[in-house]
Formats: sequence, C-alpha cells, structure tokens
Amino acid sequence: MSRSKNSTKSTKFPFPGVTLRIGPSDLTGDEIATIVVLKSGNRKTGNVIQVYYIPTAQNPIQAVKSGLDTAVCGSCPLKPSESNVCYVRKFHGPGRVYDTFKNNRYPLIDDLLPALQQQVMEILASKPIRLGAWGDPAADVESSQRLAKIGGRDTLSYTHQWRTVPELKPFAMASVDSADEYVEAKQAGWRTYRHQSLDRLEYHSGGRFIDIHSKEWNGGYQSEILCPNTTHKIQCVDCGLCNGANGRNGKDIVVASIGA
Repeated sequence: MSRSKNSTKSTKFPFPGVTLRIGPSDLTGDEIATIVVLKSGNRKTGNVIQVYYIPTAQNPIQAVKSGLDTAVCGSCPLKPSESNVCYVRKFHGPGRVYDTFKNNRYPLIDDLLPALQQQVMEILASKPIRLGAWGDPAADVESSQRLAKIGGRDTLSYTHQWRTVPELKPFAMASVDSADEYVEAKQAGWRTYRHQSLDRLEYHSGGRFIDIHSKEWNGGYQSEILCPNTTHKIQCVDCGLCNGANGRNGKDIVVASIGA
C-alpha cells in the first residue's frame, strides 16, 4: 500500500544528525563530541553514516593550529602537525559539522523523544557506518563499539592507535605507514590499511599491483590489494572491505594517493 505524502513527510527525521556523546577524549581527556551525520554526499564513500569526533572547545582549523586535534587524532603521523598527508580538509566536512553542532542542530540522542531515538536507530541500521570521517575511533571507544555493533559487517573504520586499543580490532583496520608497522600489525592479528604514493604503482587485474621501484608484486605486501575505489571507482557503501577482523575477506587494503 502506498504511503500518503503527509505520512511520508511526518516520518522524516528533523535533524541532519545527532550527538552520541559529549565527554572526555579517551586519548587526552579533553572534551570532545561524537557526532553522527545521517546522510552523506561523499564521492568516495557514497551515502554512508559519517561519524565525527570533534573537539568542542575550538573549531577544527583552530584545533589543528593549537594541537587540540590530538584529542581526536591521537598520535596519527598523517595529521597537519606531523606530515600533513591527511586527506581530510578541516574547513570542509569537519568545519561544517562543528558549526552545525554549535548551532544545536545535532541534539544529544539521549534527549530525544523515544520515537525519534527509534528513528535514529533504524537509520543507523539501514546503511554502512563510517567511524572517523574526522578523528580516530579510539577517541571514544565506547561509542565506537556501540556503533560498530549496530553497523555489524558494514562498519568502516581505521585507527592509528592499534598498538594501544586492541578493543577496536574486530571492526577497525590498523592504519600502518611502513613495512615494519605492517609486519607488526599483522603479527598482532590486525587487518591493515596503508597509503602508497600513486607514482610508485603499476596496476594489474584483480587488485594486484607492482611497486615500480622495488619491482615486487603488491610491493612485497602479499596480503594487500588496491582499494577498489582506486581501481574500479567502487564506493565504500558498496564495498565493505574495511571492516577489521569482520571484513568480507582476509585481504589488506592499500590506497593510492598523491604524495603519500
């Protein structure tokens, strides 16, 4: 039976997202907000749930300059104060999310009426959940675990804190930045995700690639394949490989990027 326009309109969730938690960062103790954005137009990921870990005291640009971004990024070597390889543009997604949060457009989920809380749960269960559109899921482990339980096999997650937060292993990829880190993470039972400079790669079929400097298949990392978005423009919403130990296959992922 078709729904009327009025009934369809009445069931639309009235906010662009919700705040799951405001509290101390598990990385530094500084106050952060864990924000769940329910709809996304991201070209790489597609329309997945986007989860941001945001310092509350400063906007993302200020946080990067002051070092407060450590509250959500931890020891990540890709952040601006380190190598500045991070692909997240702080004045885009994180900046907009911070402004929307400050304008009270992401209400605390616990403050919502039960019917609206149920709507949020249904939306979360309806599509993949990406933990860390900005920030590391280790910044709020409890909320990350809660969301991963809802997302199940469709959780997308990466952490540079894999040495110290093994609780994330079931649903997060270990972000590694060297051969030694790759070996260490694999020995600890993690699936891995790493950046590799695009100008070093020669792509072949099946996700296989040759490192044109070493001449080795898969650059010597035998369990890796290239990210399907790199090879076939498959969006994360349709892929689902970056799901830690719960992933759909045992392959590790390498993403080709300029300047990595």
